[in-house]
Formats: sequence, C-alpha cells, structure tokens
Amino acid sequence: MKSAICYTLLAAFLGSVSALAAAGTARDEPPRRTVHFADLDLTRASGARALYQGIRSAAQAVCAPPIASDPYAAANSRPCVEAAIERAVSDVNAPLLTDYYRSTRRPPVLIVDRQAPGTL
Repeated sequence: MKSAICYTLLAAFLGSVSALAAAGTARDEPPRRTVHFADLDLTRASGARALYQGIRSAAQAVCAPPIASDPYAAANSRPCVEAAIERAVSDVNAPLLTDYYRSTRRPPVLIVDRQAPGTL
C-alpha cells in the first residue's frame, strides 16, 4: 500500500443540464482529479484521515456545479460527491480508510407511521 501509487478520482455528472453542458459531448471522459498518497501511511489513522480529506476535496472540486448560483446544479452536486468518495475509498481498498469513511457517514433516516394497525 505504501508503494508509489496515485489514485485517479472519477466522478460522473448527474442529470442537470448545466452539468451536462460542462461535461461536453457524450464521448468525453468524466472529469478527473488525481490524489497522490504514496507519502501517507495508510496503516495509521492519521494517514487514512489525510487521504480521506484529499479524496473529499477532489470530489467536491470535480462535482462542483459549473455555475455556483444555480441551485438545481448545487443540489445535484451532493450525490455526485458522495458517489465519487465511495468509489475512491472502495478503489483504494485500505481497511483504516474504509473504517474512517464509514464513521463519517450519517445513518439513514427511518420514517415510521404510528397509526394503529388496520386503520387508514
């Protein structure tokens, strides 16, 4: 894991019109941001945390809406960031990085209907 490896973060744009316009034609590759981590010790929590921050920053930069004032594009950038981070963490495949990533995730919200059974 400590070898001189660099990771290329790929993120696909989601369906907003402004994001598609920024991506160009359908044959263009998705935007990339390289996060170098050969100097990090991924067997230590500090190394995993530093790599996670680099991955997160790269994902935010790649997924940023092309027009910052476009609320629709801004709302769509969050799922893009989350998907890019998840893919990058999975591709690196370092146990402490994966653990750190999981600790940053929010638990899903469960909505419970409190009506009595059999009532409408």
